[in-house]
Amino acid sequence: THYKVNHLMDVVEDASGRMTMDDVRARMAAADVAPPPGGLSSYGFTVAAYWFRFEVNNPAADAQDMMLVLRTPWLDSIHIYEDRPDGPHLLHHVGDTLPFAARAHLNPQYLVDLHLTPGRHTYYLRVTSTQAFMTPVELWQPEAFHDSDRLLTGYFGMFYGVLLVMVLYNGFIWVSTRDRNYLLYCLNLLGFFAMNFSYSGFAFQYLWPESPRWSNWSHTVWIFLYQVAAVVFAMGFLDSQSRMPMLHRILKGYLLAVVLTWLLIVVSGNVVLYNAVPVYFFFFMTPLLLTSGVAAWRSGYRAARFFVLASIASLAGSLITALTVSGFVPYSFASFHAAEFGVMADVVLLALALADRINFLRAQKEAAERAVIEQKLKASALLEVAKEELERTVAERTAELARARDEAEHLARIDVLSGVSNRRYFEEVAAREFTRVKRYGEPLAVIMFDIDLFKQINDVYGHAMGDLVIRLAAGLVKDAVRSVDFVARIGGEEFIVLLPEVNTAQAVVSAERLRERMAALEVGVKKLRFTASFGVTEITEADESFGTVLQRVDQAMYRSKKAGRNQVTAA
Repeated sequence: THYKVNHLMDVVEDASGRMTMDDVRARMAAADVAPPPGGLSSYGFTVAAYWFRFEVNNPAADAQDMMLVLRTPWLDSIHIYEDRPDGPHLLHHVGDTLPFAARAHLNPQYLVDLHLTPGRHTYYLRVTSTQAFMTPVELWQPEAFHDSDRLLTGYFGMFYGVLLVMVLYNGFIWVSTRDRNYLLYCLNLLGFFAMNFSYSGFAFQYLWPESPRWSNWSHTVWIFLYQVAAVVFAMGFLDSQSRMPMLHRILKGYLLAVVLTWLLIVVSGNVVLYNAVPVYFFFFMTPLLLTSGVAAWRSGYRAARFFVLASIASLAGSLITALTVSGFVPYSFASFHAAEFGVMADVVLLALALADRINFLRAQKEAAERAVIEQKLKASALLEVAKEELERTVAERTAELARARDEAEHLARIDVLSGVSNRRYFEEVAAREFTRVKRYGEPLAVIMFDIDLFKQINDVYGHAMGDLVIRLAAGLVKDAVRSVDFVARIGGEEFIVLLPEVNTAQAVVSAERLRERMAALEVGVKKLRFTASFGVTEITEADESFGTVLQRVDQAMYRSKKAGRNQVTAA
């Protein structure tokens, strides 16, 4: 359904930015091409233009529609040419220097439709970017891409939802307690949200689609503001001014350096420097804040231990993302989104840190209360009431934090539509079960099934009916399998079941039972019926990873499809 194109492309650097197509052809004919580092085009910050060439072969007798996807939302200008017998033909011109509405597909990523007639086609891309030059390029079947993009949209929706919940929660605590650290934490989260929302392309899409110039310049604004918010929060939480005066002066010096550098690069007019400097500042901020947390911890400030753990998660994630966009680390989904993963851990750990800080303040208050009791016995009743009130408040807030943490962990593992486990959690469980099977030699069967003709259900009956079919299929499987079995939705209409201590023959019986029950279902007032195609296999001694097992059961399932659907095939 999709291909990674980067490692198949020829690349020519156009340092002057004035090369013509004839110049590029001549350079490539002379083999003057550079393969992208690590198979992906990450070139850091540069004023150069880069030309990419790749070839697509359609061996079929009919034309096919494909979609070229450039994942990086901040590329300035992308020209896509097709090399035809009568000369190069400009197919598309996209980029974030154009209004958002100029795109054929209103998506933060750049999507270009390619109509591939039978035979070979040669394409050239000319790309420029004053932001970090990173261009992962993929070729997708349109339907498969939209299915994948819905999952990506769901991921961002979940992530931004968690951030919003934590901002509101800590904002309410700040309103009720007037503890400025909760306000600073909210500003820190909002700073990260603004930065992430900007460089993920959503700010351009939803907030200022007609202002490409501001969209380009605002990336640096949000990155600097996030760094300022993170340092100010660290100073307040660690109480650096009273606990670590020297380190406090260093943190203030860093803030001053950030602000002055910001002003200098704005005045300089160097666009590449303007975009590069805030990213490089992450390389200084990460060790500085981590050192501050460790110093506070060693000084006896107990709450700093959670701050250190949270800093390791969020700052390391931000550092990995900065290294990726700077070209020092090859692009991957995990490395590019490391900052988001780190912030998710940071949200939980800093919530614990703030709660622990309350406990620490409570302990200090109780010590003061005991001293007052020794001096003024007559005030003991009032102090006891205050102590009980504080303990109840702490207990309530601790319970709220635990509920927020449990909800975040639950959302990270469950597929919202079907109610079964999602693909991310499935991969964790599958890796763990594979290791267990290999160690103890116990059987483990795998059932994969795909709802037949699901696209037709959506097209004829609507997506609401399609969603209902997904939910009914998931509910049927959950009710039919054992409590020790594991059910997950790993694609649009694709599910998988892990059956511990079950061999292939037993799993085939279970799959047949599921198939019959599913075929007997009637959906909605229209009494829609649907079927599914099943693949069954089990882990063998020859399997080196679960990926091999997954490929085998997937092939078995598609043999059921080809054999007429509504069947079970074992492999």
